[in-house]
This record gives sequence, structure tokens and C-alpha cells, in this order.
Amino acid sequence: MELKFYHAAMGFHQDAGDVFHPVAEVIPGQENMERYELYICSVLGAIAQTPKRCDQLLTYLASVEEGSQEPTSIGGNDVLLNMDASGVQVDILVNEEWTGQPESRFTLQEWRKILEKWKYLLELPKGSDEVVIVKLP
Repeated sequence: MELKFYHAAMGFHQDAGDVFHPVAEVIPGQENMERYELYICSVLGAIAQTPKRCDQLLTYLASVEEGSQEPTSIGGNDVLLNMDASGVQVDILVNEEWTGQPESRFTLQEWRKILEKWKYLLELPKGSDEVVIVKLP
């Protein structure tokens, strides 16, 4: 699976100047595209809006991996990440059909890589045209 992260130009605002928005999307033509689009790409902006927030999530992941953290739930904006030693369950709380689903379960390693690359994107200058590719097993 390959994901693409980049900044999209959203236009000009008279007070803020050029406005850019971080975007996560699945590179077309792959299996399970809908799964990754819904449970990864559509939730990143809700749970990891800043590099600091990415660091917090990465710290939780590391402590769960090391066994120093009991299973935990963390999230925001109607998204909940349930982490335990077996992986990360992504629950989108606005729709009962998007909670507790087998297809919304990912490995800790997948989420680590996703968050590291998303953090990298968020740290780039807002006008950067750099595209970050995330290759997942």
C-alpha cells in the first residue's frame, strides 16, 4: 500500500495570505484502497493536526509496544485510536458502521510509519511542493 501526503493550495486569504492544507490520499490502483482512505487518510487531520500531536501519538505507540502502557484509547474530533500490543483499532464515531470493524485494524508499525511521515509533512514549509510517499507492507 502506498499513501501520498502533500500540501494543497486552498487559495488566498486577505489576512492570512496563501492558505495550504495538508492532504493524505491513497495512490490509485491498489487493493484495499477504500480501507486505507477511510481509516487512515480521512482521520489524520482529525487526530494529528500538529507535529506536537504526532509526537504525543508516537509516544503512546512506543509505550504500548514496549509494554509500559496498558491498552489505551486516544483521539479527537470523533475519531478514536484504540491501541494495544496487537495493533491499532481506528473507530470513526460518527457512524456505528465505522467502529469496531476488522478492516479498521492496523499494526503498530503501520501507524508509526504513517505518523512519522505525516509529522514530516506538517513540519515542511506550508508552500512546499514536496510530496511524501508512505510505503506500507
